[in-house]
Amino acid sequence: MADRGSGALAAVGTGLGALGRRVGGPAFRAVTAPPVAKAGATIATQAARLWGRMLGGTERRVGDLTVVTGLPSWAFGRGGTTIGATYLTAASDSPDVLEHEEVHRRQWQRYGLWFIPMYFAAGIEATTNRFEIEAGLTKGGYLPKRRQD
Repeated sequence: MADRGSGALAAVGTGLGALGRRVGGPAFRAVTAPPVAKAGATIATQAARLWGRMLGGTERRVGDLTVVTGLPSWAFGRGGTTIGATYLTAASDSPDVLEHEEVHRRQWQRYGLWFIPMYFAAGIEATTNRFEIEAGLTKGGYLPKRRQD
């Protein structure tokens, strides 16, 4: 059942991403203009913080990122999810992971709420999703760390 939901969400995201590519240029620049993107990221951040508090998470600041730990696994995707400037997780908060999530925070700042369909349009497979690649697949836990010889 969970796979159907994530598949449906991915399909919606892919559709919105395709729509965005068709509309293109000026419309995309308008919805990702810094004041619009910043407002969207702020709304997303506050909604995620509220979600984390409602579920009894423990909140702390790490740089510009609000990290909410202690959440049930159904409350976020994969090992954790960054929404706006809020990272939601059960316990996946190592320095490498937080560095990865900081990149997602900056992506939210750049694209605002439009980041949601863009992310899904890039594909839910992390190893081919351009936003996950930009954030660092190894630091995000998607690829094994190389041993230091």
